Amino acid sequence: MNLLHRSRARSITDRFPDQRILVIGDLMLDHWVWGSVSRISPEAPIPVVDVQRHSYTPGGAANVVSNLKALGSQVEILGVVGADDPGRRLRALLRRQGIGTEGIFIQKARPTSLKTRIIAHSQQVVRADLEQRKAVDEALWTQILAWLDENRERFTGFLLSDYNKGLFWDGRLREMLRCLEGRPVLAGPKPENIEEFRGVEMLALNALEARVASGHDTTSEEGLQRAGEDLLERLGCRAVLVTLGERGMALFEEGRPWKQVPALASQVYDVSGAGDTVLSVMGLARSVGVAPEEAMRLASHAAAVVVRKVGTATVDREELLASLERDEENPVRDPKTKILSPSAAQARLEALRTSQSPPRIVFTNGCFDLLHVGHLRTLLTARRQGDLLVVGLNSDRSVRALKGPERPLNLQDERAEMLAGLECVDLVVLFDEDTPLALLERLRPDVHVKGGDYREEDLPEAALVRSWGGRVVLTGVVPERSSSLLAERIRQNP
Repeated sequence: MNLLHRSRARSITDRFPDQRILVIGDLMLDHWVWGSVSRISPEAPIPVVDVQRHSYTPGGAANVVSNLKALGSQVEILGVVGADDPGRRLRALLRRQGIGTEGIFIQKARPTSLKTRIIAHSQQVVRADLEQRKAVDEALWTQILAWLDENRERFTGFLLSDYNKGLFWDGRLREMLRCLEGRPVLAGPKPENIEEFRGVEMLALNALEARVASGHDTTSEEGLQRAGEDLLERLGCRAVLVTLGERGMALFEEGRPWKQVPALASQVYDVSGAGDTVLSVMGLARSVGVAPEEAMRLASHAAAVVVRKVGTATVDREELLASLERDEENPVRDPKTKILSPSAAQARLEALRTSQSPPRIVFTNGCFDLLHVGHLRTLLTARRQGDLLVVGLNSDRSVRALKGPERPLNLQDERAEMLAGLECVDLVVLFDEDTPLALLERLRPDVHVKGGDYREEDLPEAALVRSWGGRVVLTGVVPERSSSLLAERIRQNP
């Protein structure tokens, strides 16, 4: 259900070369010191790195530009560097990539931000920053704004990359946004400046930035939802994207239920610049008219590619398409990404119902304490009734209430993960009540499947499901197969 197919992705990326994007933001130079570690210093308990080579890459907003160029877009940059060697080196690197640097202004009293990372055995050992956070001086800002006013008509989209180094300080961003009024603007803000980005089309933040900016804990589904919806309403944006690391990404859109996609990377070597990659792909996809949800899925694949690389890296179109192809051939996910809270599951299903091809949603429920062949056959039968199977799982408390104080034998997180690991199961939702009535009311499936020796007229949930036009399917039982019988057999044969 959640795949963005390669053919669709190719039709999107084929339009990337026609786009001309302007990136505005804090420019940096990333300095990489590569080496190996084989001993500890006798002077202090720290590793000694034997340096083998040095390399330099564009960083900050300049890395966003490099990502856009790698994806095939026409791109230019607007920002400030110092009159120093890092500034000269950064401009030379960008020109070598075929990126216009006419929008890079020089402020003599301001050093270029330089990030030095020492890498040993493909892992960062330490990072050292040489920079000065200060606002751009008034005379230079007047030149920057004049350049933007003169050149804005040449661009199809605008990306703002804020690293809180001073370009957007002192109300300057509001002046810039007035100059860009009516044009598509996406931004990656820092929480300290978040209010200044009011009214941009879309914001992209990581989980920590979203927590700081909103005041809500983003580690839980409920907290994440509150954070995203708060930022969306408070800042008047069309959409807010929150990257969640190993938990994937979440998208909040005006007037639509929020959505989440799982992380795709199985191996993560370096997350340096991954947020820049996400912002680049989201901006470019939006520039060609792709809806935010589809843009998010494309960005998810780009992030999965770039975090497998060491250093501030980029992803090109062929790498992006290859990732999508692997996903089509082997769409394996971490089972835990299928486990949702009732509110998150409700939002996910509501979003699917409003899609162009809404799925037939099937629901079944149970304790699933000791998985056996009877459970499997019920789940397979349930999945065949529609397009997406949601399993409601009794919490430990409700299992004790139903089965007695010695149950469950497997705790709820373990039971949920085992169910989620089954290919036929699409979502697992824990509920704490003794019956699934409240959860059914929230999720409103098209089909409710019940295993066991029941008659439909004896099920209180049957009338509820029929009230919204759903139907009930009874699967019966597999003789001599139940969790209670297995538990008793274990007790008798310890």
